[in-house]
Amino acid sequence: MDLGNIGKWLWIVGLALALIWGLAGALGMGLPEILATVAQAAAFLGGILHLSSMKDKTGFLVAALALGAFWAGAGSLFVDILGGIVAGLLSGAATAAAAGAAGMLLKTAYEWVMP
Repeated sequence: MDLGNIGKWLWIVGLALALIWGLAGALGMGLPEILATVAQAAAFLGGILHLSSMKDKTGFLVAALALGAFWAGAGSLFVDILGGIVAGLLSGAATAAAAGAAGMLLKTAYEWVMP
């Protein structure tokens, strides 16, 4: 198994954990903060190992930015309980996307400095 494949699975695990954490928070169930930390670390490593080798890096970065901008206002677009669930899921996705984008940008900057 190569590092790119490991990175892909780390990204998927990080995204799944972040979605679970965001959904649980929206439903009022407090999960330990370590779950969010593990999700962010997995997504960050997935960004370094997998996302940085994507052909369309710009598309992912724009999507990560849009998730970050949209999740905060998404809850008011729906009825209360549904809005909370949508906002919680978008919050988890935005957290994972931001961590993955940070890993991707770190590796990209490293490749610029160390060709």
